[in-house]
Amino acid sequence: MHRYEYKCRECEWHGLLWKTMELRNNAFCPDCKSVVERMFTMLGMPNTQIPAVDNHEFNNGQGVFDNGLGELITSRKHRREVMEKKGLHEVSKGDRDLFTKEREHKPMPYEQAKNQFEEAEAMVGNGKWKEGLSEERVKEIESGRKTSKKE
Repeated sequence: MHRYEYKCRECEWHGLLWKTMELRNNAFCPDCKSVVERMFTMLGMPNTQIPAVDNHEFNNGQGVFDNGLGELITSRKHRREVMEKKGLHEVSKGDRDLFTKEREHKPMPYEQAKNQFEEAEAMVGNGKWKEGLSEERVKEIESGRKTSKKE
């Protein structure tokens, strides 16, 4: 059985009905039971009847440029192939939860915190904290003021 598109002149119902090929011209409105007229619009076209077959997302095979991948993508399969070629993988809804959930905060053990504090005090005492900083930045820090880079 096939789906055909019909429109009722009485109640303005418009939709698809399952009919055998022999009975496709003999259909009745599901709402008011009057005879319906067969229509020929995009609704009744085979590629728009089933979402799994529908390819509107990719411009019906013409392709859509994906800025993230930098290529023209023509189908879901092509998207997977391009991503695989570039060493990427899609994140599923289940995986997305791993990235978006809040991380559990675990405080640092006392001994580790104590050692880190002692190292920081030693660096301040012997001047090692200045390594890797420009003289200008060291002067700013020592004077206790900050200058913005936007000036």
